[in-house]
Amino acid sequence: MFSLFKKKERMPDLPVPEDFSFLGADMHSHLCAGIDDGAPDLETSLELIRSLKSLGYQRLITTPHVLPGIHNNNTETITTAYHRLRDFLTQHEPEMHLGVAAEYFLDNEFLTSILPQGLLCFGAEKFVLVEVSMAGWPRQFEDIIFSVQANGYTPILAHPERYLFEGDMQKYAGLKEKGVLLQMNLLSILGYYGKGVQQLASLYLEHKLYDFAGTDLHHVRHAAQLKRLATEQPAIMARLGAYEGWRNSSLIQ
Repeated sequence: MFSLFKKKERMPDLPVPEDFSFLGADMHSHLCAGIDDGAPDLETSLELIRSLKSLGYQRLITTPHVLPGIHNNNTETITTAYHRLRDFLTQHEPEMHLGVAAEYFLDNEFLTSILPQGLLCFGAEKFVLVEVSMAGWPRQFEDIIFSVQANGYTPILAHPERYLFEGDMQKYAGLKEKGVLLQMNLLSILGYYGKGVQQLASLYLEHKLYDFAGTDLHHVRHAAQLKRLATEQPAIMARLGAYEGWRNSSLIQ
């Protein structure tokens, strides 16, 4: 007799990347010294950049916070800090390709005070990295996104898996239909931010919702965890390496 239940087929083994060179570029980090909750000084910036280089990254686009009342940055403060970092890298790590943009917090002030001044963006499609509160969507969220796009930018929503208030994949599928791209934090799927975030990252990855993977690197603890991911988590690395949706490599110039 034949069994009514088919024996579960074994999935083929996936190659395990040695590092993150399959991504090539990182587009979310906090490497500019002393202007947000990232690197406090140039020496730490250099240490973080060297850690990313050792993990296979060829290009880094650093994205300081623009969060009024907490990180009161603007284009001038960010570009000034970026040029200081570039000059420092010329002396110590000249081969690393570095770019700059920002991570914009979406609220009403963004719509009225920040967007009209122009945004720091990257890539041929004028990508802009944005985030929302961990407590919930901002009022007028749809209007804000529409305004960003109407000004010629392509929004990338940072780490949606960390927004535990919203676990509905249809919400994010709907955003993608409207042209919003999604970026996963690599440490999310490692479990660094907790089990709930890890589960959502895994789910969104399974359903091919992500367009970019970012380090969201702030400090040496993050760097150590990224190294742990690359060297001690072959199953996760194999899954990340096999994902066909990553657009990071398109940012390498």
